[in-house]
Amino acid sequence: MDKFLGIAKDGRFSILMPRPQCCTVRLTRIEKPASIAEELTASHEISLEEHEGKALLVTGTLPERKGWLYEAKVVDEGGPILTEVVKEVFG
Repeated sequence: MDKFLGIAKDGRFSILMPRPQCCTVRLTRIEKPASIAEELTASHEISLEEHEGKALLVTGTLPERKGWLYEAKVVDEGGPILTEVVKEVFG
């Protein structure tokens, strides 16, 4: 399980670290075997609405095929000061 630092924006998670400006992904709780369809993945999506505009630390698995962070879990949410620092340093 990897750790990712990023910002929640428009229902997606923009990864800033460890891969600066890597990508923007959606979060899902499920582990994706090759046979799981996109529709099932979307039905297990983690809503980021309550975290909108905030810095987040998330754990999960980022496969080569981008778009989703699997087995995702929001570990921590930054307050206003930390969020601004993250945006300034990485944004």
